[in-house]
Amino acid sequence: INSTADLSIQKFSGYIQDNIHFGKNNRNITLQAGVRYNYNTLNNEFLIIPRAGASYTPTKWKKDIIFKGSAGLYHQPPFYREMRRPDGTVNTNLKAQRSWQISTGMDYAFKMLSRPFRFSAEAYYKNMSAIVPYDMHNLQLRYYGENNAKAFAYGVEGRLFGELVKDSESWLSVGIMKTMENLDNDYYYNFY
Repeated sequence: INSTADLSIQKFSGYIQDNIHFGKNNRNITLQAGVRYNYNTLNNEFLIIPRAGASYTPTKWKKDIIFKGSAGLYHQPPFYREMRRPDGTVNTNLKAQRSWQISTGMDYAFKMLSRPFRFSAEAYYKNMSAIVPYDMHNLQLRYYGENNAKAFAYGVEGRLFGELVKDSESWLSVGIMKTMENLDNDYYYNFY
C-alpha cells in the first residue's frame, strides 16, 4: 500500500484532581477524584473523563494493610495508525475508543527473612466500546480504521514485591485475565 496524508491536528488536554483525607472513628480514608478533558480538532471530539478512587487503612489493625477501589471512564483519542484503513485511506472521523472500568484490591506490607516485602492483589472489570480492531500478521498490525467493535476484560492479579534475593529488588506476579471482542457485521463458518 502506498498512500500519503497531510493532516493538521491540534489537541488540547488537561486534568484536575484532588485528594481528600478523612480520619475519624479510628479510620483513615483517602478519596481521590478527578476529571480529564481532551479536545481534538481533526474530528471535533470533546471528551470529559471522570475518575475516582478510594483507599481505607484500618488504623487499629496491627498489620499494615490498605484496601482500595476505583472506578472511572477512559477514552483514548485515535492516533494516526488507528485512523488508517487497510486500503491506505485515512478515516479522519474516527472517534475515541471508550471504556468504563472498576477495580478493587489491597496492599499488605510485612517483613519476611528480615527484609521488607509487599503483597498486592487486585480484581478488575473493563467494558469497552467504539473499539478500533486490528489484524496481526507476524509483527505487523493492520487497523480497521473504524469504531466497529465492543469488548470486555476482567481478571485478578497478585504480586509480591521485595528482596527475594538479598540486596536485589524483585517481584513475582501471577494473573488471570479473560477478554473478548465482538466486531460489528462479522461472520464465521462452521466446517464439519
